[in-house]
Amino acid sequence: MLNRGHIKVIVTAAFAVLCLVFWMLSLLMILHDREIIIIHWSKIPIENFRHEAGNAWFAKFANISFTSPSRAVLLENGIPLKRGNTATDSIAYVGGGRYYVSNDELLFSTSDNSDPAKNGRKYELLCAGRIARSKVLWTFYLAVLFTSITAAMGYEYVTSVIKSIVCRYKKAVDMVVAGTSFMIIVVPFMLTRLPYFLYYPVVLIRPDSYGYFDIAMQIVSGTWPELTLRTPGYPIFIAAVLLCSKQINSVIFVQNLLSVLAALTFIYGIFISYRNMAPLAAIGMAAFITSHAQMAADISVLSESLYVSVIVFAFAFLIIALKRRGAAWFALSGAALAYTVYVRPAGLFVFAVFVSVVVYIWINGRCRKNIAAFAVPFLSMLLLLCSYNYITLRSFEINNFSGEVLVVANSIFLEEDDKYPVELNAAIRKIRAAASIEERAFLSSTWDKKKYNDTISAIFARAGSHGGIIGPISEALGNPPKKEVKKVLKTLFIDAVKKHPIEFMKKSFLFLLIYFDNMRGDTDIYNSINGSYSSLYIPGQDSAQSAIIRYLAPKPLPYFTLETAKHGALTAYAGEYIETGLQWFHLLIYTKLHRVIFRNLFWPAAFVIAFAASAICLFRSGWSNTGAFILFTLGSAVFVHAVGVALSTHPDLRYSYTLEFTYYLLPLLLPICYNKRTLS
Repeated sequence: MLNRGHIKVIVTAAFAVLCLVFWMLSLLMILHDREIIIIHWSKIPIENFRHEAGNAWFAKFANISFTSPSRAVLLENGIPLKRGNTATDSIAYVGGGRYYVSNDELLFSTSDNSDPAKNGRKYELLCAGRIARSKVLWTFYLAVLFTSITAAMGYEYVTSVIKSIVCRYKKAVDMVVAGTSFMIIVVPFMLTRLPYFLYYPVVLIRPDSYGYFDIAMQIVSGTWPELTLRTPGYPIFIAAVLLCSKQINSVIFVQNLLSVLAALTFIYGIFISYRNMAPLAAIGMAAFITSHAQMAADISVLSESLYVSVIVFAFAFLIIALKRRGAAWFALSGAALAYTVYVRPAGLFVFAVFVSVVVYIWINGRCRKNIAAFAVPFLSMLLLLCSYNYITLRSFEINNFSGEVLVVANSIFLEEDDKYPVELNAAIRKIRAAASIEERAFLSSTWDKKKYNDTISAIFARAGSHGGIIGPISEALGNPPKKEVKKVLKTLFIDAVKKHPIEFMKKSFLFLLIYFDNMRGDTDIYNSINGSYSSLYIPGQDSAQSAIIRYLAPKPLPYFTLETAKHGALTAYAGEYIETGLQWFHLLIYTKLHRVIFRNLFWPAAFVIAFAASAICLFRSGWSNTGAFILFTLGSAVFVHAVGVALSTHPDLRYSYTLEFTYYLLPLLLPICYNKRTLS
């Protein structure tokens, strides 16, 4: 006989099954709409098209939109053309069945570059069939309904079962939590990196790469470099790797290794401090390190990858130190914070972290040993850098480039002044000529952040970028030593802000919004790989930077084709990767799913809310709540960094993405604010 308890369990289980079924259906419909998992396919005839350019033909669709990269396949007489998601210039200049689908548009070429209107062939687009919006909504509503019923009926029973399992098998549960957390990091990381290392290990060389590499070569040769432009952290890293291996590919390998090790160390810190939160922290960290932006940094000869890894290590060591209360961990955290500044001058935001940690330790323990362990490595390393710059450049500063950066970033506000020399006023007139009267009026009136940034960028490029702004100023001063130029630049910046305080604050505010809005953007790692391959790996491509090419030792890869290399106009698109199973999954499944879930404004918004909550908890506890302190420190670091970027440069994704891991971690780890553990 069934009693009431048994009936309740059966009914609850039935509702749980219905809940699961409708959530699965709802999820499948959403994934289908985003072209991630296709439930059913449909064919759209390509009839109304026009000639675009060269071999390219253009078609537009009504009442349909595709994601990017799209999984739609172009059929020619029912046969799939195999080169989709191709660069648009390649379609026009090379053709051969290349095509690109995005939004509601198709750009395509025929297999033999013939005219599709005259060759007698039938062209169709095989794509995800449409699902009525009403079906999606009703499925979602029913999923929410059955979830609510299941939660109301079975909450007490489920929680009691979970608690009994945890109490009885504590060690086993801990091992499962730890293993799951680490696998959440490692598995997605391998899925995103294995295609690269197995099939197209192309090192991305950027314009800034040569500056870092040049300093590294000076270090390798035993020369004391002058740090007029770069800080030494990244060149020291390159030099250390090249002393062990003569291949730049080794630098890339170590950068990737450090990325995953930093993430795992952070998760270890969360695991030993807030065990049950480790899987959530792992999800957030995995979302960050598997993005195209972080992957592009990991495979580039640029400082961003090391910069991010050192920041993550610094916070990981800090969390472990707060748990273990050991001086060694505090020392490691302080050293990592200092090395953040060594890697990039933008790392000066860590001073805010340094001050907050010292205050927190003092309030909660007054342990001079831990304060000294944390402060001595941090301050001594920065003092060492300043001393080195004084010996080599007669400038007791961390960075000798800051004055130039501030003037370049705010050159739109430069104006002539009677107190300036005639030559300097002439240089300012030249710089101001890059912006038209209409553009200046537009900048004064608009609050559209995208148009504002685009206009500023266009003016900056027209002025000749950094060299076109600092060069004329230096020449007007007679090309004096850097120390004298810096004094003038400081005066120019202060005068510009004084003359345009409202405009300066407006620019900084809009750039601050763009900093967080960049979360909606992403890079295209495969297009970057193609561009680097065509300019560095294709035989016959000339390069003036012979040293870095020698260490790169570029060789044609069997997975790329040289078919388009002869087209000079297509240099940036010449290398075409061949899809492998892993690469197909990464590009068309994982990337699309990642962008749907993680590349949107929900996370910055949730971050701001979680930061506010952590601040409230921290101040209410009198600075004794360790969990709130961790989140508050992470969040305040972001805001200080964001303000620094908004004031000193253009808020490109390259500069803003480096602390995006906090956007995920603060909302996911918010419950640790309500853990009563303190340092004392």
